[in-house]
Amino acid sequence: MARKKSPRMVFRPQEPGLEKMLGALESQVMQVMWDADGARTVQEVRDELAARGKDAAYTTIMTTLGRLHAKGLLRRETRGKAYHYVPQVSRRELTDNMARQVVSGLVGSLAEPAIAYFVEALEKEAPEKLDTLAELLERKRAERKES
Repeated sequence: MARKKSPRMVFRPQEPGLEKMLGALESQVMQVMWDADGARTVQEVRDELAARGKDAAYTTIMTTLGRLHAKGLLRRETRGKAYHYVPQVSRRELTDNMARQVVSGLVGSLAEPAIAYFVEALEKEAPEKLDTLAELLERKRAERKES
């Protein structure tokens, strides 16, 4: 059986947090799912979003959960007449995957400018991370020499 190709996620650098790769509602739904203790139904997700100040129609939440399932972020189980959704990936796995996709996309044709800008951005936004970057580079160089 052929492996299902996951839908492409669009990178929006100007957006906060997970919204860089997911829509605003998708991000909020994923937060609810990660905070949940076990599987959630559409209605349970809708109720939790309402408690957090986000009112949305049942069908909107159902569509959003379906899209997150199609993207491979949620697992869907049938229990009785209702679908129950469970996170397929952790917060950390998703953010790691997002970073990997963005960097891979930049390295191909824009490696030099991407690296230069990345170092500039670190210097401006988080100068203490430059030392972390230097340590990672040294570790990779040492690994390359060993192999």
